[in-house]
Amino acid sequence: MSRKSGDTNYQNYVGYQSFSSDMPVHQINDTNWYLKIENKIPAFFINAENVFKQMPPECFLLTAEKTTSMNMSNWQNQCEDYFGLTMDKIKCLILKNEDQKK
Repeated sequence: MSRKSGDTNYQNYVGYQSFSSDMPVHQINDTNWYLKIENKIPAFFINAENVFKQMPPECFLLTAEKTTSMNMSNWQNQCEDYFGLTMDKIKCLILKNEDQKK
């Protein structure tokens, strides 16, 4: 299903400086995936040609668990360290936020 015109639930930033200026970010290993707190909620961004696009949490989690084309080793520990929460709590916050949007 395509996104509605004017939907701003997911953020986009052009350039690393714009992306990282308001909050420190963390890159997962040397991949294109980044972690950031966005509106007080854990968020997952992918760098596509210097445009940082917030992706649905499910997209990040499935990619991290199943990819064989990039080094996502130790991704769970990196998420827990950056967000300061366990993976279960991170997932709960994300689900709670998505329920509130509906």
